Amino acid sequence: MEIALWIVASIVAAFYLLAGGGKVFGAASYREKAPWAQRAGLPAVYIVGVLELLGAIGIVLPQLTGIGAPLLTILAAGGLALVQIVAIGIHIGEKALGSLPINVAFVILPLFVMFGRLFWS
Repeated sequence: MEIALWIVASIVAAFYLLAGGGKVFGAASYREKAPWAQRAGLPAVYIVGVLELLGAIGIVLPQLTGIGAPLLTILAAGGLALVQIVAIGIHIGEKALGSLPINVAFVILPLFVMFGRLFWS
């Protein structure tokens, strides 16, 4: 189970490093492509990007270093799942249903890590 948790946490971290990095370091171009970002504004894009980057770091680093683990890993995984739940709501509201499968996957994957660290490790 430990290996599965590390694999899934690494996948989630890589996804959110890319997603969050794109929002933080390319916010202007991201804003042009995403309808929610056009409505919410540039500060909201930066905030979401920073939260995703922090979650990506938090889902791996505490467990890797043993500092604050597993609590910080559990909190980071739960926070990333929450980000995707909000994204699902936004996409449903926009009737942009094409991205829902990946949104659902990235609710399930961090929840797997969260419950795995909570109950199995």
